[in-house]
Amino acid sequence: MIVRTKMLFAVVVLIVLPMLSFTQCLLVNNKKSNFAIVIPDAGYSSAAFELQEVIYRATTFKMPVRQGTITCSNCIVIGQQSDFSADPSIRSEKLSKNGVLIGVQKNRIALVSQSKEKIGYSVTEFLKTYFNAEVFDTTGVVVDLISNVKIPEGVSVYNPPFEYRDLYYKSAFDSTFMEWNKINHIWASKNSEWGNWVHTAYEFIFVPTYYKSNPEYFALINNKRVTTQLCYSNPDVYQIVLKNLKEKIKKAPEKKIWSFSQLDNNDICQCDNCHKADQRLGTHGAALFEFVNRLANDIPDKTIATLAYGFSLKPPAADKFKLAPNVLIVYCVTQGNKGRDMATDVSFNDMRLFLTGWTGLTKNIIIWDYIVNFPNLLMPLPNFKGIADALKYYRSLGIKEVFLQGNAQKGGDFAGLRSYVAAQLLWNPDKNLGQLIKHYSDYAYGPASNDIQQLINDLSSNGQKAFINYYFSPDSFSKNMFAPDKMGGYYNEIVSALKKVSANSRYYDNLLQIKLGLDYTNAELQRVNKNAVNTGGPSNSLMELQKYSNTKLMDIPINEGNKTLKDYINSYNKASGKN
Repeated sequence: MIVRTKMLFAVVVLIVLPMLSFTQCLLVNNKKSNFAIVIPDAGYSSAAFELQEVIYRATTFKMPVRQGTITCSNCIVIGQQSDFSADPSIRSEKLSKNGVLIGVQKNRIALVSQSKEKIGYSVTEFLKTYFNAEVFDTTGVVVDLISNVKIPEGVSVYNPPFEYRDLYYKSAFDSTFMEWNKINHIWASKNSEWGNWVHTAYEFIFVPTYYKSNPEYFALINNKRVTTQLCYSNPDVYQIVLKNLKEKIKKAPEKKIWSFSQLDNNDICQCDNCHKADQRLGTHGAALFEFVNRLANDIPDKTIATLAYGFSLKPPAADKFKLAPNVLIVYCVTQGNKGRDMATDVSFNDMRLFLTGWTGLTKNIIIWDYIVNFPNLLMPLPNFKGIADALKYYRSLGIKEVFLQGNAQKGGDFAGLRSYVAAQLLWNPDKNLGQLIKHYSDYAYGPASNDIQQLINDLSSNGQKAFINYYFSPDSFSKNMFAPDKMGGYYNEIVSALKKVSANSRYYDNLLQIKLGLDYTNAELQRVNKNAVNTGGPSNSLMELQKYSNTKLMDIPINEGNKTLKDYINSYNKASGKN
């Protein structure tokens, strides 16, 4: 039996290495326990009551909570590592800022973090590991009812490779999901150290005014000054930006990181000074990087962030440029086949070359990886293994901060599954991908779990014959991943899955969203290739989409521009002359 409860406490998470021991701590016996939860002071109350609540949900036993010392007996004691200075088995372990320690003795369990602020990591991971508690989505904690809990004695420690684990999916902004799946958003959080985020150049210069009075402040493209980008070699532009940045800092002095980064286009200033900088440093981002370096030197008590993106992906030559120690590079993984292994696939040659170049210049790097198809949010994008492989690669380079940009809007391609799997891999890239997909599928699709796992396997296998990126249309895959025989197979699997569940169940609702992705893809294949009615899916794709009219799915966005399914059907009708 499964019980779900929405947890309201503020917590984050960890992963525990297996403890090998011949002796065990009997924590729960026949749904009873003689243990209590002990905390050094009231500052640990939230974590303690969360621990109490989930144990109660799992066993129906409400473990008492009291203040006490770490020398307690028959207790689960919660504390930071400094609280255990008298215990050599705990004080000697090396814990990172996000690290978790679980120490088990016959009559005492210690849940330990480096700081009080991170204590929730060990509490929630303890519950995940020994009480089968889990948070899959925005509906709260899921926990099995259990009668007995025996835990091997010993000390386990886990220090996650990434200090910041950011993920953009709608469920990843739910507080309970964040706490239990260890998502600590880099920028989009109330405690963010960032004063601003990216593409920020025009925050510091008022374009309408300066373009009229000083067009030379802007990029020279084909002998014309344009407003799509600044001229980063112009000394007056630097002084204006420096002045305005200092004013912003005065208004928010608690913010530690400030971004000055290019606009979201690939326009490269062709003026003499910018061109000379490009030649001198071997990158089109040269003038921008010199600009940012000056900001960092003039504001040494703050970190200045900038993008390695588009024309600025390539790093400056290491023998000709030294990056200031307080510069932070946000490296955007925009190229490559996202279904393949980033560490080895030829499509990532430039991405690897540039990234390793940056790691030679600085350790201050955030990875910004795109794991979704922005123009087609509903289209299946089988890049699960690509995500897993990429995270292992980033770890091998010593990267400490990773941002995976998925779909933060409602719905989308396997949105719940992708959010859960990505969060788990951000915490521990060595987790078994197949097991994670199975674990979520068992929860979300119930009796149809095997059908959906097979669907994902088939999509992934067929996707190996394609080039998967974040901007291609369904038609781009019409001869491989979405060929008629492949689409026919996917439809057989989703139809089989839907027959196994009740139409009034959450399983059905979750499966219907998967079918919608296939129906949207089928509609796009037929829309683009008007003569290719045989796409492997329903012959009248528009009629199939209109079946969703009485569901909650009509307002789901189909692209990052917030065009909804209803909008899509209306425009499809109009183009077909049916409106």
